[in-house]
Amino acid sequence: MPLKSGEIISVIDIGTNTCLLLVASLQNNIPVKIFEAQEIPRLGKDLYSTKNISKEKFALVADIFKKYIYVSREHNSQKIFAFGTSALRDAENSNEFIEYISKETGVRIKVISGEDEAYHGYLGAVFDMEQHEQCVVLDIGGGSTEISFKSEGVFNHKSINIGSVRLYENYFRESHSEIKIKEASDLIKAELKNISYDDIKGRPLIGVAGTLTTLSAIKHGMKKFDENIIHKDILHLQDVKNIFEKLISMNDEEILDLGEYMKGRSEIILSGTLILITVMEFFGLDAVTVSVKGLRYGLLYKSADFL
Repeated sequence: MPLKSGEIISVIDIGTNTCLLLVASLQNNIPVKIFEAQEIPRLGKDLYSTKNISKEKFALVADIFKKYIYVSREHNSQKIFAFGTSALRDAENSNEFIEYISKETGVRIKVISGEDEAYHGYLGAVFDMEQHEQCVVLDIGGGSTEISFKSEGVFNHKSINIGSVRLYENYFRESHSEIKIKEASDLIKAELKNISYDDIKGRPLIGVAGTLTTLSAIKHGMKKFDENIIHKDILHLQDVKNIFEKLISMNDEEILDLGEYMKGRSEIILSGTLILITVMEFFGLDAVTVSVKGLRYGLLYKSADFL
């Protein structure tokens, strides 16, 4: 049964690094934001070495969900949907975690496939962009990266099992040495070879998720995140490379001092930036338009699919 126009619903997106809330309504089939929130529980911390979500994250995420449920009710939300992505696809104790959250909060997380993640991320990123039929959407998550586009009206996507958290844990825990950077870049390129260059080249690139929004905030020298400036901001490849070199030269404290948006992201921003640089260079793309929307908007847009 489709959602009614004007019906207020909530979407919780629990990813590898962040847990996002969107409270919104559909007006003429377009998502209209009422309230948003972000917490960074780092669900995927140590996941790629232990294969499990740590027990301390169970209670932490449950508390975030309870807060989001309360806020949703304050905004007269009539339905609450929760979706899990890469970390919950990978974790061996994913079912145990989902049962715990359901028991503690009454909200059951639906784990979506890489294909569903790419499709709904694409919908959320392009709905308010010009030339959206021509766009390629790059979604750099904590555990995976999605590249999505339409070709002759047919949706195409590639889900790469490389994200900012996964890359950090596998390559950059100790340092960002030139050798480690090259090894990580070569790994990304090997995955990108499975995507047709001709399908991507020359298309407008839209980037979603925390790496892109953080880079835009750094570019503008922000201390606090301002989505009105960041949304639809354009980052050129040279901008991104300059920021990467700047970050390489900084210690952890200096990176944290860049802005409050660095909390929970300071360790992984370099690995996310490396993914972006490698993708842009590989496909010969000089610029990326930043979107502050993405997956949670697409999930709301098509939430009737999950009723």
